[in-house]
Amino acid sequence: MKRLVLFVAVAIASLTAFGQKDYADFDNLADVLIKTKIAHAKSKDANSPLELSLYFQNTGTKNVIVRYEIFIKDSNGEMRHSGKKEKKLNAGQKQVGKISGLSYELIGTNIDDYASGEKQWYFTLLEIKDAETGEVIATSEKTREE
Repeated sequence: MKRLVLFVAVAIASLTAFGQKDYADFDNLADVLIKTKIAHAKSKDANSPLELSLYFQNTGTKNVIVRYEIFIKDSNGEMRHSGKKEKKLNAGQKQVGKISGLSYELIGTNIDDYASGEKQWYFTLLEIKDAETGEVIATSEKTREE
């Protein structure tokens, strides 16, 4: 029984570590760590669509709501947006990527287009609200209006 418990614990730890690989720090607002990752939808297929995955972790002691909107565009003017979204995070909770509904398909299949700026994604809204009062606690300065 002890071996089974140990095996399950190691398996969960491995999956958790693997699922957070390659996320880059974006911001830390009101005890909410925000990270992002651009990767192919199918990791072994360079022709699969690119996806932007978000990572939100509430390191604080109060429940919060992350409110955001993402815009995606390329040099030809093609543009899409996520619409305004809200994700509730309880104290200590983390929500990551596709499994949490925090993944968005990007335009194209070449990651270098985003590194060069030919294609872009950005937040037009990124704020943290108190889950009980609805009061805005923090707003990121890393957003831009379009």
